[in-house]
Amino acid sequence: MQMYFDTMQKHEDIHASVDYMTRSHLRNVMQLAIFHTSNRQLYAINISKIQSFVIKEEVEMLQSPTKNPYVIGMVNLRGEVISVVDFDLWIGESADMDEKRIIIICNYNQKKIGILVRDILKIEEKQSTELTVPGNKDPKISYVTMVDTESGKRSCIIFDAEKLLFDTHLGTDIGKTTIYDIDTYEMHEKISSNKKVLIAEDSQIVIEKLHQFFTKTDLDYEIYDNGEVLIERIRELGPEPIGLIVTDIEMPVRNGYQVIKFLKSEKEFASIPVLSLTSMTNQGVLDKVRQLGAIDLINKSDLDKLFNYLKTILHKERNL
Repeated sequence: MQMYFDTMQKHEDIHASVDYMTRSHLRNVMQLAIFHTSNRQLYAINISKIQSFVIKEEVEMLQSPTKNPYVIGMVNLRGEVISVVDFDLWIGESADMDEKRIIIICNYNQKKIGILVRDILKIEEKQSTELTVPGNKDPKISYVTMVDTESGKRSCIIFDAEKLLFDTHLGTDIGKTTIYDIDTYEMHEKISSNKKVLIAEDSQIVIEKLHQFFTKTDLDYEIYDNGEVLIERIRELGPEPIGLIVTDIEMPVRNGYQVIKFLKSEKEFASIPVLSLTSMTNQGVLDKVRQLGAIDLINKSDLDKLFNYLKTILHKERNL
């Protein structure tokens, strides 16, 4: 199979291609960069999380001070030092560095990391309805889809980036408590409200952490693993008991954009406040959620911002 990057001669070309494709949020589709592992298994990552692609041989790999087994080094890109994760090591495959050619530079929660993979095969567009949640509940797998290859249709795994950030400790931030180290978060006050908070989030590791966070707030909350189930619950409850909706963006069946669009297009539910909680924090995504009617986009590393919004919105709802 011809590699996707054989036709790209310069890093500028690659970066421009990514910049163009990240605009998929305007059409409510997910564009996936499909890559394969050393064992030829297909995996994918959402283009909206990618800043650029780097050819490994064209950059110097520096030794990393971290002892994490999945972080194999660092690269210096235009004065910015970025930790690099060996994807194959993380999923338990070959550690042979010679087979791996591409470093995917990603932006999660306003923090850059590199993911070393064998190569990029193609870019493919998918609707939320084309993503299937696997039955085995592997925490490293978000969903599975079918992609076209030269040998026919094959299964492709969209990995859970939140789990990768948690396992590599790259999601944490010095001097700031994130969703990944919620155990250390000090909540100096509870939030008093008779309203429910409904949440849509598909990552198993983030769901676990959100349970810990919301338990500390003393709020009445419910978490659902995709937008469709959340909407069914909203219809069942009606608007009166709901004080706030918090939705992830990248989800199967119905994504976060579709959840916001539904709420703001239905007169009965249009007044319910909505926040987007996501690791996709580029300007295009922020503009999109605000355009659809959400109050704001909060990255998953900013627990203080989430707490302050909860306090402000639910206090206002209590006094209406």
